[in-house]
Amino acid sequence: MGTQCLRKTLVITMPKSRKSESATATKTDPEPPTSRKRKRGDPLLAEIETTSDSSPRKSKRTKAVDNIAKSPAASTKVSPRKRGAVALKVEEDLTTRVTVETNGTLTVAEEAQVKVEETSRTTKGTGGRKAKKATAAESNEDAAELVPEEEPAKPKRRRKAKEEKEEEVDEPGADGEPKKPKRKRKTKEEKEAEAMPLAARTVGSKLYVGAHTSIAKGVENAITNCVHIGGNAFACFLKSQRKWENPPLQDANRDAFQKALIEHKYDGMSHIVPHGSYLVNLATKDKDKAQQSYDNFIDDLHRCEALGIRYYNFHPGGAGQEPFGEAVSRLAKNLNRALSETKTVVPLLENMAGHGTLIGGRFSDLRDVIAEIKPEFKSRIGVCIDTCHAFAAGYDLRTPEAFQKTMKEFDDTVGIEYLKAVHLNDSKAPFNSHRDLHQNIGLGFLGLRAFHNIMNDSRFHGLPLILETPSERPDPNDPTGKKTIDDKIVWATEIKLLESLVGMDPESEVFKTLERELSEKGKKEREEMQAAFERKIEEQKKKKEREEKKLAKEKEKGQQSLKDMFGKQNVKGGKKSKKEKVDASDKDSVLSELSDLSHASSPLSELSEDERL
Repeated sequence: MGTQCLRKTLVITMPKSRKSESATATKTDPEPPTSRKRKRGDPLLAEIETTSDSSPRKSKRTKAVDNIAKSPAASTKVSPRKRGAVALKVEEDLTTRVTVETNGTLTVAEEAQVKVEETSRTTKGTGGRKAKKATAAESNEDAAELVPEEEPAKPKRRRKAKEEKEEEVDEPGADGEPKKPKRKRKTKEEKEAEAMPLAARTVGSKLYVGAHTSIAKGVENAITNCVHIGGNAFACFLKSQRKWENPPLQDANRDAFQKALIEHKYDGMSHIVPHGSYLVNLATKDKDKAQQSYDNFIDDLHRCEALGIRYYNFHPGGAGQEPFGEAVSRLAKNLNRALSETKTVVPLLENMAGHGTLIGGRFSDLRDVIAEIKPEFKSRIGVCIDTCHAFAAGYDLRTPEAFQKTMKEFDDTVGIEYLKAVHLNDSKAPFNSHRDLHQNIGLGFLGLRAFHNIMNDSRFHGLPLILETPSERPDPNDPTGKKTIDDKIVWATEIKLLESLVGMDPESEVFKTLERELSEKGKKEREEMQAAFERKIEEQKKKKEREEKKLAKEKEKGQQSLKDMFGKQNVKGGKKSKKEKVDASDKDSVLSELSDLSHASSPLSELSEDERL
């Protein structure tokens, strides 16, 4: 038994597999391959030199390969469209044992371990640099052959680290503030849990309560989102309301919406009320803005008809610096035009909070718009009452007596037959504040009793009753505490709360306990808003007093001047000039206006936008 030294040169052609070759004790080293310039398409060789000594020793020598020609024997297909540099790194550990038998024959045993690393850099596409690694090991005790090793299969692409579901620790950035946490990809179980309905839909109710649901990833998702919160009615946007230009409604989304209506048993002609864009102002005098608003408006009406929806709610718009009556006429003119270009959709004018020159702050505004709708279209116009807007505009709903008075005024002024939908919102701002600030049911200044009045009035049977209350809560993953996330449990809870009020005795202990708990929950915010409201009133009183004193001084100064002038004129037998009469009249007019302000029902009713709460 003996050991001899073996020096062997192994030649590998990539990407072909290594070929088998015989090994003998008397084998000598071949001449190294002559270096030459490789032509396009020629296979490039990788050389690996191994040395065997009297005591087995492992040595490594690697050489980078810059490119690989496509070979019929290659197991992986290369796309002809992608070109780029490919670097191949090959490492091989080879151990050779030579044994001399008693009969004089030699037995050669080799053990090889090969490691291949490939880094590909493509010049097209967005893949960038990709690294693929594979390792293979083989052992062969055959005395005459070295078993060839096949090219390792390429592993599947791994997901990016940011998509892995692992806990991450926030590290402070260069400025000392914590870095924003990476968004974690939801697991399949989490997605299934989120898709489960938060509450079951009430069957057989005459009151159809729901909320304004999201159309993210398709308008048809508004339906599944309504099912998720247990609603029997819903509102939604039909496209992005933040921009003027939007892609057209796709046939696939239209068909999916209509299919979901049937599957989940929603009546598109009665219980769905899409909301118009906040950018639209059909009452503006500006021609370019008016055309832009009309194009957006009529596009939404066509979408309603394509989806099988009858009602469409929108804000009437504002007069700006133009006469209010002219703005009402422009709005009515655009509505007549839109109704003539559609067939079934019914636009709903929403009442407003009475802020500035917006149309809809008074029921009489809605009446005046409807009065200018052509007779053939009167059956295709309606009104949506927002409880928060009505309360902020000075229409009380809190007690049964106040509620009935407001509803009577609406019926006498507009007509109850035009009421087609209701937005259910409590108010963060006090009564008659002209502030559009929505609050959760029972937490605001309206209180739970106002909604008990609505839920037990037969005039609201069959109408879509839509929640627009806040559904956000602080984002636990935001270290700044400024971001919020949607919590649809809020709407699911409020829907069941409102439905529970049907038939409930308002004098019962159950109702009083519920009313007290909700009121206590919103007490702190109400107190803060009330204090701010009162401070604003006080500031306006002081401002009015200063103006009165200033005008009084100017008037007194003017009277003294007039006396001097009159004295001179009397001496000369003259009369007061026309200009002096006008100046005196203007000052009296200003004082009269200030006097009217002091007797106004709401101290904030005449405030500018910046001066309001």
